[in-house]
Formats: sequence, C-alpha cells, structure tokens
Amino acid sequence: MQLHEFNPWWKISEIPEELTGKRREILAEIISYLDYRQILLLFGIRRAGKTTLMHQLITHLLEDLEPNPFHILYFSFDWQDHSLDRVLDIYQTDILKGEIRSKERIYLFIDEIQKLKDWPNRMKILYDRHPNMKIVLSGSAALPLQRGTKESLAGRFFQFHITPFSFGEFIEFKSVSIDKTREHLYEREMKILFGEYLNIGGFVEAIPFSEAARKKYFKESLLERVIYRDIPETFQIANPGLLFRLMDIFADIPGMYLDYKHLGNDLKTDQRTIASYVSYLTYSLLLRKLYNYSPNRLTSEKKLKRVYLSNTAFLSALTSGKAGADMMMETFFTDFFKARFFYRTSRQEEVDIVVDNGNAIIPVEVKIREKIRPDDLRTVKKFMARFPCEQGLLISKHDEKVIECDGQTITILPYWKYWSINDICKA
Repeated sequence: MQLHEFNPWWKISEIPEELTGKRREILAEIISYLDYRQILLLFGIRRAGKTTLMHQLITHLLEDLEPNPFHILYFSFDWQDHSLDRVLDIYQTDILKGEIRSKERIYLFIDEIQKLKDWPNRMKILYDRHPNMKIVLSGSAALPLQRGTKESLAGRFFQFHITPFSFGEFIEFKSVSIDKTREHLYEREMKILFGEYLNIGGFVEAIPFSEAARKKYFKESLLERVIYRDIPETFQIANPGLLFRLMDIFADIPGMYLDYKHLGNDLKTDQRTIASYVSYLTYSLLLRKLYNYSPNRLTSEKKLKRVYLSNTAFLSALTSGKAGADMMMETFFTDFFKARFFYRTSRQEEVDIVVDNGNAIIPVEVKIREKIRPDDLRTVKKFMARFPCEQGLLISKHDEKVIECDGQTITILPYWKYWSINDICKA
C-alpha cells in the first residue's frame, strides 16, 4: 500500500491545485464545525464533489491552521480495498513514527466509508478511543450513512448533504460576472447559462462534453454505476435492471403520481417490490419523492405521492434531451427548493411545489409558457386562502408581476431571475 499517493502534502506540504477545484458554497459551513469533537459526515451522489471538498478542507488546515502535514491522513476505500487497521498501522509506523494517541491533533479523512464493513461501529470505537482525532467521512449512498449514524453514532456526528454545483456556483465556475442585484441587465446571459446548466445539472466535469458524450457519461459512468454497483452492495437486489426501468419511466413522466399497484401490473412485478425499489432509488439520491401537503405530517405520509428524477442532467440523458422545457424547469425547481411537498385536492386542483422553510409556507407553480393567464393563479390563490401563508410564487417563461390582495402577495417571476426567486423562498 502506498499511502503517500493519497497524501501528497507529506512531501510538498500542500495540495496540488488539480485536487482542490473551485471553492464550494458549503465549505465555510463545514469549516465552522472543524473545532468540534464530533465526526463530520459528508454524503451525496457520486461525482457531486465530496472528495474535492475533503481536499479543500485539507487545504484550509494546511494554510490557515498550519498543522503538521504528517498529522493529516486521507484514504479512499473507493480505490483500494484494505482494512482500516492496516491503514492506521502503516500510518503510525511509517509516517507518524509513533502512536496516534501520543500526538496532539490528528485529522483523519476517509472517502467512501460505506465500503468499509461495519463502518459505524468501527468509527464509534475509533472516535471513543482517540479524543485527539478529528474524523471526516464521506459516502455516496444516503441510507447506509443515516442508518449507521442513528444506530451507532448518536451524538457523535454532524452530517452535510453535498450536492452538485448550484446554478450560482456554476456561474462562478464559468467565471461569468453578473451583478445579482441587477439581474434584469443580464437576461440574455442568464438564459444561455440556464440552458447549459439544465443539461449538466451542476456536474461541472461534464461541461466540455458533446451531447453524445454527456449522455454516455451520465448514463454509464454515474447512473449505471449507482444502480448496478452501489445499490446492490447495500441492499439485497434481485433485479438491478428493474431499477433502471423505473428510472426510464420516471424520466418519461416527471412528477408522475406513484401507484405501486399500477406500476407492478405494467412491469409484471409485485407492488411491494416496486415500492422497495423506488425507496432504494430515493435513498441513493437518484429520485426525489414529494408528499401531498398537509399541516399534519403523518397525514402527508399517507396521502398521494409524486416522484421526480433528482437532477435535470439525468432527465436530459435518459430522454436524449427531448424533455420539454416545462418538465425540465419543474424538475430543476423541485431540486432547487429541496422540495418535499406538492398539493392536490380531491377535485384534482394542484400546486406543483409547496415550500416549507420553517419560517413560511409558500405555494409555487411552474408555468413555462408564452403568456401567463389569470386562471394559472387559481390554485395558488386557493391554497393561500386555505393555509396560513402570505407569499405565493409563480415561475414563468417571460412574465413578471406582483399581485397584492388582502395582505397576501403573489409574485410572478421569469425562471432566469434565479436570485430573486431564491430571495423569496429562502426568506
């Protein structure tokens, strides 16, 4: 085992620039937790940038905290299959020249931790035995991470969901200068950037790819790897091909209502298997499941559900770029708002997204059409009349308007006014 290949700072006291990439928005928040005793757990879909974030954290340690570079150990179980004990033995013998517990502060970074057998208990033991050690872990699949932390690491961790680049980060990555406070001056630039972003979904690695290469990248290098490798490693999967078939179905009908019995009949599979497979795709961060909004969360769990692919890049790849603008935008904003709810009445009156940010409830409709009609606001108005909310939002193609009525406000904004939309729903 050549540990120094994972840890170039042992020789040159810094990290090669190609490993660190562009600084992520979430980095400052993660840094603020470095002084706490607890384990930091970074989870997210493959290629979202977890490894790069780890190297950005190591860069921060080397530049700002100036620790001994030999006191920082990085290892990835995605590249080498070794026991943790063996890794630590080599590290103590060859690098530290002494035991970990005899040192002051030691930083341990482990990538793809879910590949380590019984990792939660192993980390619990390491955490309890070495109070001088700060542990940072990453993993691609959400469920095993969450199960492990809840069952074995209660009170011993802080977790962070690492997503692909946001649209704002993407603009910075492209080095495009835009005044966020004067968006109206940059309509042309924003529309062009939005079109590009929807196809790559924040996976900046795919920016230089042709359309054919991009589809191949997302389908083969990402989706197939998660479906045929990562999920079967975590769950007892008899038919991984069924997972991909479900992804194709959900790509064809973004936001479709989940009817496990109907899907089971169409796919000649027991509905309980369909329900389990949808859960595996959701836990693996390939799908986003929305619940019919109710102030009573238990009621929401029991009611009708909708499902979207978690990223517009997957939608574009699986539909060969033929997904309509309305469906692409609805998928984008479902992910943008980290949506958990939609709304549908017994009369089939619907609101696409219900944002509940803890401070306010905001109904959101996505209408990417040439002209917004008065009837397009009807369900938003009805929702606002029924539930205690002061703000409603309609995302349009061109229209922009503010409607005030009885102390309530409905704002209509074109999709490309990214920061204005963000300000309304994050207030």
